[in-house]
Amino acid sequence: MLSRKDSPFLIDLPIEWVDKVTELLQDSYRQQLVDEGRVFEVYGKIYKGEVLVIASLVNPTEEFAIATTYFVSMDLEDGQDHTKLLDSLVDSIGAFFDVFFATKDWMDYQDQWQSEKFKDLDIFYKINRENIGLTIKADQLLNQ
Repeated sequence: MLSRKDSPFLIDLPIEWVDKVTELLQDSYRQQLVDEGRVFEVYGKIYKGEVLVIASLVNPTEEFAIATTYFVSMDLEDGQDHTKLLDSLVDSIGAFFDVFFATKDWMDYQDQWQSEKFKDLDIFYKINRENIGLTIKADQLLNQ
């Protein structure tokens, strides 16, 4: 389960939004991606009480290569407009990858959810080596 809260899944964020964020990350880190032979995959999901965005740095030519994946989540109240939270979640992704690319041999993985204040908002994040694309494919196969 990708959700921090073990909540029921509601919807995926629109593909247009996901594509826009992916393009932003690809443009922002173009040289680092070329140097490392990596690309970004972005996923966005809304669960009951939570909005979740995942950015995964993967090798496009080797599906089973180890990824670096940043999950960021915020609580979502019933009826709350999730679109107002998305910019902060994307900014958090950028802040993480700024540090990641600036620190040679970065290895500070946190596979348990951590909380922090970011732009005066409570966010939750974790960083691991999971290839989310493969996890989602496996979940789809198991749920058929």
